[in-house]
Amino acid sequence: MKGVISMALLALLVSCQPKSSQIELESTQAEKLVYNNCSTCHGIGDNDLGSAPNLNAVRKAWLEAFPKEDDFIKNMAHFLGQPQVEYSQMPEAVERFGIMPKMGYTEEQTMDLAKWLYHNSVQEQQQETVSQEENPLEICRSIALATKAALGKQLMTQLKQYGAVKAISFCQTQALPITDSVSTAFEAEVRRISNKPRNRLNQANPEEIALLNSWIEEVKKGQQPQAILIEKTDHILGYYPIFTEEKCMACHGNPSREVQQKLDELYPNDLAVGYSPNQIRGAFRVALKKE
Repeated sequence: MKGVISMALLALLVSCQPKSSQIELESTQAEKLVYNNCSTCHGIGDNDLGSAPNLNAVRKAWLEAFPKEDDFIKNMAHFLGQPQVEYSQMPEAVERFGIMPKMGYTEEQTMDLAKWLYHNSVQEQQQETVSQEENPLEICRSIALATKAALGKQLMTQLKQYGAVKAISFCQTQALPITDSVSTAFEAEVRRISNKPRNRLNQANPEEIALLNSWIEEVKKGQQPQAILIEKTDHILGYYPIFTEEKCMACHGNPSREVQQKLDELYPNDLAVGYSPNQIRGAFRVALKKE
């Protein structure tokens, strides 16, 4: 299992472990978040994944805006916790990719990430083995974000090249196969669940609906929903919130007549509309067998 997780992280996340010559924080958690999570959408080293700006370009822009450490950490941590256009330091990247979604990080994690990025460039190195001795919540998070990156990159390509109507057809035929491919690579079971599903296969069960509703209430109160881990007899379950993004609005907000006609054709029982940006639309559920 350890080898499979390590190979999958290398292949799907294009993630790497930096050399120890860079600053040593009290915890390596931020470093792991950068290389195992952030790298699923952002390129590292000289890589450009095409679904978010390269991490070193992000770091450069923020250093130019906030050269003092305290200012950099405070402002970047705030942005990571509450991504909004007015807080971004990369307007061209926002125009190209859209604003990043909420990632469900704790306040401590956003501070650690900002501190690590202030002191470290993001290098392309060989990924170390990731084992289940690591925090299982973060292992499952990496798998969830790998799924999000795989789906998001393909969807953005469809939206840019063909528009929202054809992107709906792509999602209908390809979303589940893409999710299944990540599941196979990680020897895990990855699903998207929702209390307002478009595809009935993504319907949350009553316990999951209760979790989603609690997250929805937290967002209404201005709080940050946190991922949770549930331990079962032979497996662990990780739940990670899915937030709506601006780019989701064409199909999940108030669709145009043309888009709505396509939705009615392909999803006659669709519930996944009427959202605004930064709302809870569902969750990634990752089931990972115990060793």
